[in-house]
Amino acid sequence: MSIWAKTLYKGQSQFNGEVKVVENLGVRRLIAAGFTQSQNLRADGRTGLYYWDSLVPEEVSLAADARVLLLGLGAGTVAKIITHRFGPVAIDGVEIDPLMVSLGQKYFALDEPNLNIIIADAASFVKEARFKYDLICLDIFLGGVVPKEFESEEFFTDVRELLRDEGLLAINKIFSGQEELKAFEEVVKNVFPLVRSIVVRGDPKLDNVIVYAQKGLR
Repeated sequence: MSIWAKTLYKGQSQFNGEVKVVENLGVRRLIAAGFTQSQNLRADGRTGLYYWDSLVPEEVSLAADARVLLLGLGAGTVAKIITHRFGPVAIDGVEIDPLMVSLGQKYFALDEPNLNIIIADAASFVKEARFKYDLICLDIFLGGVVPKEFESEEFFTDVRELLRDEGLLAINKIFSGQEELKAFEEVVKNVFPLVRSIVVRGDPKLDNVIVYAQKGLR
């Protein structure tokens, strides 16, 4: 850690293990089990990190009456990016860890009036949700790991039912290589006919990939 960094919070989460909020040269991050889960935005409404800034593709536009679902709210980074870009569209943010939300409110100004915060398990929420969404973002990491239930055909089938016909599902995920990515894409393709992926950050062992899925025509 930089000598200029300071720790604003350090504690334990029942879901994410050790959690810290650190600040360095104006950049504030929420770190869970060694992985950055949330970050504050710059004045331009971006983080400077492609996997957040490009989670929603540039060609996507949302009308004023659109509705967005965030599965894995964290401290609210994606909610803030979407609000800055599209205005006060209705956002439902689902987060299982109440500590993440409280830290977001205390250290990351998580107070958007268009954001409805829901403390719940995302897998259970998608079975019971009553709205249809124009955009669904899946960004779930618990202690740096994606629980297996969020990689199943059953889960993606439930998500598909919540997506409007022209809507988009954006998935932020880390893969250990091309074989793991291809296997995941096949699961998603069994539910969504239109699937594409972009590598947003890579190194010799891990690739951070955004997977986009749409209903298309059956």
